[in-house]
Amino acid sequence: MRLRSQRLLVFYVLLIAMYAYLQGGLFWRQIIQHEKFLEKEQRQNHRRIITFATRGNIYDRNGQLLAGNKSQFSLVAYLSGLQGQFLAEYRQRVRQLRKNNLPVVPQEERSQARFAVLRQHLEPIEKWIGHSIPLERKVLDRHHAQKILLPLVLVENLSVEELAKIIEFLPSDGPFQVETGTVRFYPHGPTAAHVIGYASPTTDIKADDPVGKKFKTFAGRGLVGRAGVEASMDETLRGINGGDIWIVDPAGRQKQRVFHRDMVRGRDLTLSIDLDLQKVAEAALSGEVGCAILSDVRTGEILAMASEPSFNLNDLTPHIPPEVYQAITDRGAWLNQCIQGLYPPGSIFKLVSAAVLLRHNVVNRQTKHVCDGYTSVGNRIVRCNNHSERGQLPFVLTLAKSCNSMPIDLILGHIPLQTFIREICDFGFGERTDVELPYETRRSLVPTPEWKREHGYSRWVDGDTANLAIGQGYLLVTPLQINMFTASLAGRRSRTIPTIFRKKSGDTLLPSAPLELDDEAYETFLDGMRGCVEYGSGRRCKIDGLSIAAKTGTAQIRQSGKNSHLAWITAFAPAGPGETPEIAVTVMLCEPFEGKEYGGGREAAPVARKILQNYGKFAATPSEARSPL
Repeated sequence: MRLRSQRLLVFYVLLIAMYAYLQGGLFWRQIIQHEKFLEKEQRQNHRRIITFATRGNIYDRNGQLLAGNKSQFSLVAYLSGLQGQFLAEYRQRVRQLRKNNLPVVPQEERSQARFAVLRQHLEPIEKWIGHSIPLERKVLDRHHAQKILLPLVLVENLSVEELAKIIEFLPSDGPFQVETGTVRFYPHGPTAAHVIGYASPTTDIKADDPVGKKFKTFAGRGLVGRAGVEASMDETLRGINGGDIWIVDPAGRQKQRVFHRDMVRGRDLTLSIDLDLQKVAEAALSGEVGCAILSDVRTGEILAMASEPSFNLNDLTPHIPPEVYQAITDRGAWLNQCIQGLYPPGSIFKLVSAAVLLRHNVVNRQTKHVCDGYTSVGNRIVRCNNHSERGQLPFVLTLAKSCNSMPIDLILGHIPLQTFIREICDFGFGERTDVELPYETRRSLVPTPEWKREHGYSRWVDGDTANLAIGQGYLLVTPLQINMFTASLAGRRSRTIPTIFRKKSGDTLLPSAPLELDDEAYETFLDGMRGCVEYGSGRRCKIDGLSIAAKTGTAQIRQSGKNSHLAWITAFAPAGPGETPEIAVTVMLCEPFEGKEYGGGREAAPVARKILQNYGKFAATPSEARSPL
């Protein structure tokens, strides 16, 4: 009896232990791990759907639309609404196969069933609109597996006629619908293409999207900037995406929406570009390879930035066809030469040398320099082919006529090399301008003895300094750097920070160190630049009634295995005594290898003249009444 009682006691203890274990397990699962299992359940039956925000518009300084959005209508199918028909078709196929004693491959039969159901629905639509609708089974399978909660696009860009017929034909509550979306639209086609840039489709989901990132996410296509302002200001233009969170059944069909957030449209932007002046600059460059920049001396705003060859922005939206991409690549048109091209500046860089000589009191209005038509630098002879005057030449004349011996002799004789290099860099050369455009080159170069040594060249010699003084040798600049230097000269500053956005009324330039030229030295400098237009190589830039200060230049380069030339001119106006300069223009043209040797005065000056002519006309004319020459 006692033994039996002991056995019962052990049994009861084990029973109690098992009960406690089960209760503890239930407590652990239901209470302690409740959140974990709830999250797991939600991951299994919750789906997040992202709605991409509408992109903001881009306007020119006068409110003219440069980049906007237009509606695009597409025929789509919601596969989740066809799941019952897919299943019925699949079962019928399986029954038929088994009846005929044929093998059943479930995955293949499901694919065939989906395709057959869609084709059955499409046939009457095709008959109604009068043409076939292509559908690939592998595309359908991939969409069903990965994006079943999103519409499958069958016809992406419906014509007006197709849209009218389909709307009339389709029931409003069926699985086939007309979906309205937006695509980027550029009303002026190729105008300012390198500045505006373009946007293309993306499925990238930003961090500011709706809650529920742990859930399986479905997203259609948004737009992301790839070049120009579209890229540099992409975050501003994209806005804030919206979205929904849905509870779905095991088949993936939407049952209940548990969260919704509206998208927030991207912000609009106003550029400093003047559309009409931009068109003038591009027309002036027509048929050339090169670029032109027009900027506001007082604010650093870019009024026009043209680079040729160019491309039509509307050819790049909503997708870039391979043949279009290749054609643009073959023409070298992707390159924005204003900020991505690197070139020796040639004689326009003598303005830097002249400014340094004046700042250090090496020259003044009374200074005369002996020019025999050449100067010797070591074993090298540098000739003055730019002018016929010889003998004792006034400083103003040497600048106006682009004498080579003056800057070479005086820089070598009076300005220490490190001082010369430091002051070149103080003007902004050798570094980015930080204009608000992407992909500005970082390889602008002001050579130094250290740079030559680090790159395996021979030691620095006087010939290197001579090259630097006349804008040749290893020196490389961008046209925008030259334009900003010209704006600095016009505003009597050492540095000008460019901007591609219109500044608010009353905004001024960021503080900058003064040019450090007294009134007499500055007027001497201006007389040399005005002389370039009045009786020097810049005569083809002359405009009656407008005083222009300019400097032309021709640089020798080697490209594509051939010797070539670059034609430069940089100028500002008005530049008469007592006048306040308003604009700076820079033009650079590349020789096209057609047997014609390019020169700044012959080729670049007429382009600058066309731009300056139209600026004067537009500055006095309301934007709505303008008509470019």
